[in-house]
Amino acid sequence: MHVSSVLKPAHPLPLYLQDWKSHKEYCLKIKAAGANTFDAILFAMNEITPRLIKVPWELKGIEAQYHKLDHEIWFKQPFSAVRPLFIHRWGINGAELPHTLCLVYDDNFSVNESPVNQCVEAVTRGRAGHWWRGNILALRMGKSYDFFESVDMQEDLKPLVRYLEEYGR
Repeated sequence: MHVSSVLKPAHPLPLYLQDWKSHKEYCLKIKAAGANTFDAILFAMNEITPRLIKVPWELKGIEAQYHKLDHEIWFKQPFSAVRPLFIHRWGINGAELPHTLCLVYDDNFSVNESPVNQCVEAVTRGRAGHWWRGNILALRMGKSYDFFESVDMQEDLKPLVRYLEEYGR
């Protein structure tokens, strides 16, 4: 028997076991958040399939309240500048969406050398109009730009992919 056949598992490990430290951190945050989580689509920089995740949040502010997303698990590059990008239409100039979507991404990816987002490359079949880098989260906008809601993977993935294809062209 060769050493290489002993060291390689018969089946690839699930993603959460490949990076146990991050998975443990994620689970502890979700548990601590209780009911204060939103469903979000994660376009992970090192995966090829978008997946639904939970994002913890807190209600902040006294008079002017807003949702503070706890997204630091997904944005750990040095000098990250995480910001929202709101999407109101199918693609850039298409029909208006029934609800506004929001991409949360690191706008400083060119400075902090985040890797190219493999998931965006896969879902757009290499036709993304922009070199998206680092992790990207997608949620629905709530009653205003300061509030969020859970996404629906079935309804929201197609308009998100269209936007990723057309943005920057």
